[in-house]
Amino acid sequence: MKLKDLIKKIKVLDYKGNLETEIYALSQKATDKKEKYLLFCYKGVNFDSHDFVNNARANGCIALIVEHFIEDCDLTQILVKNTRNIMPIVCKTFFSNVQKKLKIIGVTGTNGKTTTSTLLYEILSLKYRTVLIGTNGVFYNDKKLNFNMTTPDTVDLFYLLDDFVKSNIEVVVMEVSAHAIDLKKIKGLRFEYGIFTNLSQDHLDYFKTMGKYALCKLKFLNKTYCKNCIINTDDSYGEMFAKICNSKVYTYGIDNPCQNFAININMNISGSNFFVNVFDSVFEIKTNFVCRFNIYNVLAVIICARLLGIDEKKIKSCLSKIKRIDGRLNIYKLKNNSVAIIDYAHTPDGLEKILICLKKICQSRLIVVFGCGGDRDRLKRPKMGRIVSLYADFMFITNDNPRSEDENKIVQNILSGIEKNNFKIILDRKEAILQAYNFSKKNDIILIAGKGAEEYQEIKGIKYAFNDKQVLDDLIK
Repeated sequence: MKLKDLIKKIKVLDYKGNLETEIYALSQKATDKKEKYLLFCYKGVNFDSHDFVNNARANGCIALIVEHFIEDCDLTQILVKNTRNIMPIVCKTFFSNVQKKLKIIGVTGTNGKTTTSTLLYEILSLKYRTVLIGTNGVFYNDKKLNFNMTTPDTVDLFYLLDDFVKSNIEVVVMEVSAHAIDLKKIKGLRFEYGIFTNLSQDHLDYFKTMGKYALCKLKFLNKTYCKNCIINTDDSYGEMFAKICNSKVYTYGIDNPCQNFAININMNISGSNFFVNVFDSVFEIKTNFVCRFNIYNVLAVIICARLLGIDEKKIKSCLSKIKRIDGRLNIYKLKNNSVAIIDYAHTPDGLEKILICLKKICQSRLIVVFGCGGDRDRLKRPKMGRIVSLYADFMFITNDNPRSEDENKIVQNILSGIEKNNFKIILDRKEAILQAYNFSKKNDIILIAGKGAEEYQEIKGIKYAFNDKQVLDDLIK
């Protein structure tokens, strides 16, 4: 496609070079190697791609969209006010509005996105050719692709959508992060259904206040993005969103009045069963998932599946057969007759909810292995320390991706919220898990929180191979 045709729907402030240039590919990474591609340049959180155009040129770049002209550069340059704003528009033109050929469902919220989207993917696959995009990867046609982020960047996302259409995919289930909304990664997409799980403290290193974080989520739950919204009104933010959202709203919950709800909830370490009233149809659900927050996730999934025409019996059968979702409340029976649980919980609210649940079903002691990520919201660290200290009989404080931060300072932040002396500090995460196991006895529960299915540990900017499950597997063997 000629460059002049590619940019005809965006506001161009100025340009240098040849608009007749043929563009064969798009990219927003100077490291990409493609034939005759257009590079989108913008200032990111940790880099400015305007500084790497020479690398891009060596990799096949022949034109740039820039926010300021780059001197001593002979590539064609298109000057715009904000690259992120126009990127989706150019992508839609390049890919011939591929997004309109797919039914897209977005799941957003602080916690529960991965569980909700994965369950929905499994159920919708009974009727539709379905794909899943999320924290654990991109899954379709027996393939798994890793992007190391919840929602892929705009250009990567459009390349995926294009490939989905070529592969005859009908439905896309996508986790939508707050960063993806704020950075306009999903601008230009229209979601058939948007699901809101909950909102609690997270990402304040980026959003600064809960108000700004909430407004970001609300932006997604409006007609600009979503035709219909499925909202948890037991969540205080969800209750507010349901009242002011201008899309068609379907509400769900357990405690507050809502359209769709769950009752008669029973659970133990092996799973849960309960009744749901969804669109005035009452039926029983049995799952292999524990904890109250998973009841909410399942409710949202059932509502969306019914709206998309999935039969109740198929929903019930599918939910009963799903054993686990990687990194989300994965239960392992250990040799000493204790139980270990791996979960991604890494926010104060997420930790508290899982600890409340486990405390109720634990027959002996509750032991927790956890830490806090570096280069992220520091304000949540003392809160997480206080919460774990309150509910755990004992805890092992360890590393959880310290990244570029001093791991000892992260621990000190956690300790500032702890009032009891029920902890031990072991920075080596593998050693912390091993010592938690050695400390445990029959009927104890060991919660290993924070990393879930992650396969790395990032320390001083280097990602080392590491997986909580692998450590447990070695123990079990």
